[in-house]
Amino acid sequence: MGIKMKTSLTKTFRKFLVCLLGGICLSVVVPFVCMLLASSMGIVTLADNNERQTEALVPILTATPNVSDIHFPTGTKFLRLTKNYEYIDTNMSEEVKEKALMFAKTGLMDTSGKTQFIFVTRNDEYIVLQYVIGSQYLNPQLNHYLPSPEIVMITLMIISSLGVCVYLTVHFAKELRKELTPILEATKEIENQNLDFIIGHSKILEFENVIISFDSMRNSLKESLEKQWKSEQLQREQIASLAHDLKTPLTVVQGNIDLLDETELDEEQKLYLSYAMSSSEQMKQYIKILIDISKTTAGYQLQMEDIKLPEFLAHILSQAKIICKDKGIIIQQTHHNLPQNLIGDRMLLERAFINLVSNSVEFSPENSTLYIDVDNKDNYLNICITDCGCGFSQEALEHAKECFYMEDQSRNSKLHYGMGLYIVNGIIKQHKGKLLLDNSTKNKGAKVTIQLPL
Repeated sequence: MGIKMKTSLTKTFRKFLVCLLGGICLSVVVPFVCMLLASSMGIVTLADNNERQTEALVPILTATPNVSDIHFPTGTKFLRLTKNYEYIDTNMSEEVKEKALMFAKTGLMDTSGKTQFIFVTRNDEYIVLQYVIGSQYLNPQLNHYLPSPEIVMITLMIISSLGVCVYLTVHFAKELRKELTPILEATKEIENQNLDFIIGHSKILEFENVIISFDSMRNSLKESLEKQWKSEQLQREQIASLAHDLKTPLTVVQGNIDLLDETELDEEQKLYLSYAMSSSEQMKQYIKILIDISKTTAGYQLQMEDIKLPEFLAHILSQAKIICKDKGIIIQQTHHNLPQNLIGDRMLLERAFINLVSNSVEFSPENSTLYIDVDNKDNYLNICITDCGCGFSQEALEHAKECFYMEDQSRNSKLHYGMGLYIVNGIIKQHKGKLLLDNSTKNKGAKVTIQLPL
């Protein structure tokens, strides 16, 4: 982490501001210089060129006897009048000629246009000169088809300035995003619960300080979690060991109970013995739960194999029918686009499926229907089990897959201890699949879906 910083956010934004101002200045100066070059090459005239040339022409007109000897500048029009304001000669259009005559007679001029008039008095006649305000092309056709040079220049200035702003904004945003990449990558790795990664660096001081803080946090979090994981692993091992150790004395107790059951006992002794037998069975169930918890938390040792799916489904459906028989529940099974093979642990998948069926049967009314739908969609095998019970509550939809969760409502049972869906979820997750909980929109019963990748 001992990288030497080269810049800071303040310097970065200062650099951006300098580049922006410099770019805008260039965007203004370059079109203006191009305008001057075009003027020196005789392509356009400058804004005050016509006015200066026309004003310089006035003393020449006054002193020169023959007007035909005078060369009028490009863009300058004239109107020759007698002392009685009668037309002699002109190169103006009819509309402009009327305005020039009015100016000669009254001195009034329309100042809203781009042209101006100058009145010249000669010995025997008057001359009204018209010149254009602003620059123009020396080629008359260009004046007709193109905008004026000033408009072209201002347009170029605006477009180039906007281009500079956009380019510099995108460029500096890209640079900042590049410097932020190590932080974003570190955040993503931590979000994915991966703490074994090498964090990058940034050339910007403030970002590097954040990266250093992230790395320090990552190391602290890694140490803390490793301690927690080791502690939890030790607890799981102790629980599993204790559960197995309890089986030995329990076996002895159960054996003695069986021996007592074979002896002659009075009614009171038989009652006490039945209590002992039921408690022994209950202890067996508790031990089984402890072992299941340790296996599910630590992860099962998967025995992956190529499962013939049609045969596998036929087998688990036959098991499901046996479970449903006592409550008179009918299984309605459908399948669509069923694949022939599935890679997985046959015993664990069978256990997960039977667990879900048992759970659904437990909460289904007698003589109802259990719906089992199997299909292949988006490269996933979907096994959906829907009962006709009261369905999941909103709380159960959120927490039913948690260990020991038992809602205090209609789907509560003293038989499953909140382990059924937790165990199934652990098995399915180890197969890279998903366990989805929902309620049926048709019969409002619980709907549980197993999704397994094919």
